[in-house]
Amino acid sequence: MAGLTLTIITSKATSLNYGETVGNVSILKKLSLGDSSQITFVSDKALKYDMKRKGRDEKGWKLLDEKLKEYIEGNIKDDKLDVDQFGKALIKDYQEFDLFGGLFTNLKTERKVKLSYGDSVKRVCPAKVTYAFSISKFSGDMNFINNIDAYNRYIKHIEDKQDQAIANSEEHTSHYLYTLTVDLDRVGVWEKEDGSKEEVLTKEEKAKRVQDLLDIIMTLDRQIRGRWENLSPVFVVGGVFTAKHPFFMDCVDAKEVEGRLWINVQRLKECVELVPEQEKVVLGVLSGTFLNEEELKSAFTVKTLRETFDELKRQVREYYGVS
Repeated sequence: MAGLTLTIITSKATSLNYGETVGNVSILKKLSLGDSSQITFVSDKALKYDMKRKGRDEKGWKLLDEKLKEYIEGNIKDDKLDVDQFGKALIKDYQEFDLFGGLFTNLKTERKVKLSYGDSVKRVCPAKVTYAFSISKFSGDMNFINNIDAYNRYIKHIEDKQDQAIANSEEHTSHYLYTLTVDLDRVGVWEKEDGSKEEVLTKEEKAKRVQDLLDIIMTLDRQIRGRWENLSPVFVVGGVFTAKHPFFMDCVDAKEVEGRLWINVQRLKECVELVPEQEKVVLGVLSGTFLNEEELKSAFTVKTLRETFDELKRQVREYYGVS
């Protein structure tokens, strides 16, 4: 039994996740803290969306699509969908379903489909992602925007609009903090109704999918409203441990001071002491990011980010027993 966990501080990024629009004002997703201040956040679904997008574009991942209908029709036996065969086929062919799970209810092709058991086809996601919370607090900054250039050049000539469009949007630039935890025993495995498990993928393919996910996180980005925002890490702490637990989720206490980050090293040290295999904890930093980088280096063996991800991938391969 083992789980991979890593907690990440991202590069600085701007206005990553909007919620509802009120009138002509775009509102960022925010949380209120106990002191009545606010931080912005990126939802887990938004993060996973970009992980899956990069998986498709850079790793050739297959994402769930309309061809699922063919998988349904191909696994119907005696007028019922064989849930186990259907689930195993999706794990084998769709990296999205394998790593991030899924739930299908009220299935249909030309007619409603009956299931061999249960009322749905579901897979618990092995790879779980928290929200990404801003490290700096939201201060109410706004951006007044219009489309006067486009309006004057072509919109007024081809659209029935008498005036330019005017809007306001909330803006916030910050580092963001989130945690990823992967149940390595669930990757490539189908769990049946009776709780028994069936191996679907080879150990080599399991290791490859988790390593691909680590590669994606190392260069994660988000495309939003015509911007390309960098979410690659400036700080990572994690490892592969026998206890499946997000050890560092509440342990990374960082704040911005004079345009750079400061991290609570003592808090991090105490959290590392709770990890069963402390020798497997890996910590990586982008040089020049932290004001107290020397304190961090005196307390831990600090690696470069590339070295950190290489070591995490080595630990994944070691667990699966592949070279």
